Amino acid sequence: MEEIPAPSPLRKTLLAALGYTVFFYLFFLLFNTSFTIMGVDVGDYLKQYLGDFFGVYLFSTFKVFSASLVFHVGLGILFHYSLESIPGFKVTKRIRLLFVYLFVMDLLGLAHSIILYPQIYGEFFFYRYSSLASVLYFFTDHFSPGFFFTIIVLIFSVQFGFLLHFVWKEKTKRSFFYLMTALVLLFFHQFGNLYPALVFLTIFPVLHRLKDRIHIRTYLILIPLIVFLFPFPFLFDFFYGIFSTNDKNKPPVFLISADSLRYDKLGFVSGNKQITPNIDAFSKDSFIFHDHHTTIPRTFPSWADLLTGKYSMTHKVRDMFPSKEEKNRIGSKEFPTIAQKLKEIGYKTSAIGSFAADIFPRADFGFDEVLAPNFNAKVMTLQRTAESQLFLLPVLTGSFLGGGDYIEEMDGLSTWGDGERIVNRFKKVTRKSGSSSFFLTYFSSVVHFPYTPAYPNYKKFTKPDYYGKYKYLKFVDPTATDKLNADEIDQIRGLFDSSVFAFDEEFGSIVQFLKDKNLYDKSIIILTADHGEALYEDIHGQGHGEHLRGEAVTKVPLLIKFPSDSKYTSLPNKEFFGTTSSVDLFPTVLNYFSIPIKQELPGVSLLDVLGKTEWEKDRAVYSETGIWFSDIGDHFFQSQRIPYPNILELHQVVPEEEFQIMITDRNFQETIAFAKHRSVQNSRYKFIYIPTRKGVLFELYDRKNDPLNTKNIFPSGAIGLSLKENLYSLVKKWEDAGQAGEYLLPGTLRNGDL
Repeated sequence: MEEIPAPSPLRKTLLAALGYTVFFYLFFLLFNTSFTIMGVDVGDYLKQYLGDFFGVYLFSTFKVFSASLVFHVGLGILFHYSLESIPGFKVTKRIRLLFVYLFVMDLLGLAHSIILYPQIYGEFFFYRYSSLASVLYFFTDHFSPGFFFTIIVLIFSVQFGFLLHFVWKEKTKRSFFYLMTALVLLFFHQFGNLYPALVFLTIFPVLHRLKDRIHIRTYLILIPLIVFLFPFPFLFDFFYGIFSTNDKNKPPVFLISADSLRYDKLGFVSGNKQITPNIDAFSKDSFIFHDHHTTIPRTFPSWADLLTGKYSMTHKVRDMFPSKEEKNRIGSKEFPTIAQKLKEIGYKTSAIGSFAADIFPRADFGFDEVLAPNFNAKVMTLQRTAESQLFLLPVLTGSFLGGGDYIEEMDGLSTWGDGERIVNRFKKVTRKSGSSSFFLTYFSSVVHFPYTPAYPNYKKFTKPDYYGKYKYLKFVDPTATDKLNADEIDQIRGLFDSSVFAFDEEFGSIVQFLKDKNLYDKSIIILTADHGEALYEDIHGQGHGEHLRGEAVTKVPLLIKFPSDSKYTSLPNKEFFGTTSSVDLFPTVLNYFSIPIKQELPGVSLLDVLGKTEWEKDRAVYSETGIWFSDIGDHFFQSQRIPYPNILELHQVVPEEEFQIMITDRNFQETIAFAKHRSVQNSRYKFIYIPTRKGVLFELYDRKNDPLNTKNIFPSGAIGLSLKENLYSLVKKWEDAGQAGEYLLPGTLRNGDL
């Protein structure tokens, strides 16, 4: 009987790495799976699609497991090859040591990652295994991420040192093959090439057996070529823009925005010189609009309003989950965007952003290039699958000299507030654009809840002796009824301020880069936000979009810097105190470039007031609430609303639209529009329209003497009646609304339009 040959040492290494990967994948799948997203349990919501969209779950499992497999098998191969030059290691001993090596590397990566991004692990340490929270405190209090990163680099350096010594000593086909394999795996890992790496590992055993049949000169050609490939993408970006052309009359335009950035948090407004030093410096070169307001404090409709210059009640994108018919109106002939208008005169257009920028791939805003995460049921499922894998998360967040692009869907993780990633994309796109005419929109989400700046910024304005569940992050839970104490509120506000500081660093890096590239003086730079944020002022709670009380949720920054040779830079006054709206940016940009406006717009060009301090005639601007996510809770606005189901019951997953989550029921669309609170405000007063089941409520507040809107003065005086008439006429005009008693009835959605 023929004897079966024993498995080769390399085959045993590969099988051991595979077994290690399978064991820990299943372990974390069983003990660390959660269906909570941004504080909301979506378990039942996902389960209802399990039968219909089983392929989505299968794909998620395959991709996440593949990323773990590529990383751990790659480590195993490097470990195996680096020990080839060390005599005396028996195969069994080498395998035992491999398990220890993989486990130690995973622990080092985890330690590095939880110090750098503790928010990513917040659910694990505070909600699933709260008894382990002290472990998180220990690492973030006593170590820097650089400590563990240095150990990881040293280990890799020693391994490559052994490998290079082996190549130098032997100079054989075998040694050259080992080096080439290590370089290929490192290249795939560095640039996150998951599928090529998976294919390479699949055929690797065959290549290993054929290594001695390849001519040595082939190795001597391939190895330098692979080494050259590492800097090639960077060189390509650097030289790409050299061949672009410059049109002096078409300066670069940068629209820079931070989600949830409040106007009153800017240092030159609050007097806190520590919080936004870079924005404060930029303000000295800019026109400042001190009373600027968003039209709707929710990201998707707010951006739709800003980029089209039309109200959400007109273009019908009124919530975060528009239907296909609604979102297709954006960028149509009736609702062109700033990007489309600039493209008509020769501009290249790009959008870059972190997790809240997922709106840009979901509608046609007119950008040639979108470098932002997407959001749909597939992405959501894949993120939850990946988040369960505690040993894989450090790889996906770049703790091991790359790997951060293995699963691109992780880019939209709300707890990953590292702004350096999108700043680097900004620099890349700007380098590629060279001196050509281009419009670049940059949208940072670090200030959006759960407020997740990376190390060390999450410590900037928080209390080091606070050790509660809000130490690193705070989601908005619309169903929460518990009252927070003063320490918890101070901690949450400290997290928000730390996030503002983190965005200011992003902005400072962008400005410095533009100065280094001699673009700053040539460019139009617009700094703003999509909406603000309530942070437990009075009874306002936390978050945005649910109500219109106070200054915090609609009042946002607006700073505009023009090219240094512009006629506007010589104007002596650069501060405007009149009330302005986000729909003013569309006509302002078009006016600057003398692009004809063929439609009536609700906004006005701000170029006409540059150099002035106020409007000649006081102006009122419009805002409305977003969609309510929950139908329960004891917040004041819950008792002031027309009821409709919670957000999970409203949604539908639409497979033919890339599994996007949409509100497609027309009855719900109409109810959501009918239930919205609406307001108009001028420089002194804010009037709020509130439809309820028992009738319409009206509120009027003195913005100057009562900025938190605590005392309703509508019953007294004629100001409220004047603003009420202003609001009703505005809504009837721009929404084609009707009126039943005092209720405003949304205009019927015309067939073919929606």
